[in-house]
Amino acid sequence: MKWPISRRGSSTSIVEQLAAKARLKQARGEKVIYMQVGQPSTGAPAEAIAKATQAIQTWPLGYTPAAGIPELRQRIARHYQENYNTIVDANRIIITLGSSNALILTMLGCFDANARIGLPLPFYSGYRHALKALNINCVTFNPLDNHPLQPMPTVDDLEAIPGGLDGLIVASPANPTGAILKPQELKILVDYCHRKNILFISDEIYHGIVYQQDFPLASALQFSDEMIVLNGFSKYYSMSGWRIGWMVVPKHLAEPLTDLAHNLFLSPSAPAQQVALAAMDCEAELTQHVQRYARNREILLNELPQAGFDHFMPPDGAFYIYCRVKNLRHDSMQFCSEMLENCGVLASPGSDYDPHHGHHYVRFSYAGATDQIEEAVHRIKAWRYVSH
Repeated sequence: MKWPISRRGSSTSIVEQLAAKARLKQARGEKVIYMQVGQPSTGAPAEAIAKATQAIQTWPLGYTPAAGIPELRQRIARHYQENYNTIVDANRIIITLGSSNALILTMLGCFDANARIGLPLPFYSGYRHALKALNINCVTFNPLDNHPLQPMPTVDDLEAIPGGLDGLIVASPANPTGAILKPQELKILVDYCHRKNILFISDEIYHGIVYQQDFPLASALQFSDEMIVLNGFSKYYSMSGWRIGWMVVPKHLAEPLTDLAHNLFLSPSAPAQQVALAAMDCEAELTQHVQRYARNREILLNELPQAGFDHFMPPDGAFYIYCRVKNLRHDSMQFCSEMLENCGVLASPGSDYDPHHGHHYVRFSYAGATDQIEEAVHRIKAWRYVSH
């Protein structure tokens, strides 16, 4: 007997399909340069590993409080005061199994089935599929239609959505575009959501990775306590495999969301919390990572146009470039498959991030080592020259 598969949770991962092809090439001895995943090539900061190793040797690694160890919650609260001049009560901070886990807690703890959550496209595809699995209506819309040079949502975009919203998720810096909302733009969105009784959910996982100094990077917490911030240690802190994140919630939601976290997951990873705590004091090493991303960014900005990529916005943050490939291939999945097959470089088709317009776009991640980025553009240019 074959048990039925839930349609609610079955969502094909385009990127994983391509990654499987890449692994087959690698198994045949062919070198593949992976630029499809937003994962830093470096690991957790060395000092953090050393301090955590010492702590682990003297600590039984049992369950921690469901909301995380007090030391880490207090350190994150100090982070907001030092970097955003904003006082956050540590009791409003919940440590989670990565920021994706924080999103699941938010959806289950704040919305009933069939709630309407706005998601501006292009956006990280995992959120769209997660909302579907939780019986939440993902209301997608395309700021790109009206704002091609800055694809971030505006109040006008929200006003144009028929049926209204119960919640809105906004990421700044954004994945896959690297776009950033200026502080005043972010404040306008937060204020609008308050007036309309829409829960504003700010995904700030790429905070710390910025390239423009024209304006400060703002946290939504600077404008309100009555919203939710998602963040984690995977990107800036280079701890993707440790699966550790956090959320900041309104005071009245802290206890029920902590209870929900306990019922679902018992507690966050004990060793990961120790590494995260130490990583927050490794700014010198982490700054070097951002400087490397900046070098990689410049390489791609200078070299990709020579390979025929005719339209993309220089990203202000994160470590992605979202390129239009409509002039090269009609379908981005086809383009990524051919690029993998012909020059051994794997990127993400835009279809994963935008089911409406994404087939004209490709996302390159430049979180890897600089020599890998240089080799990748050399391969892409050589392939493009030969094929044309």
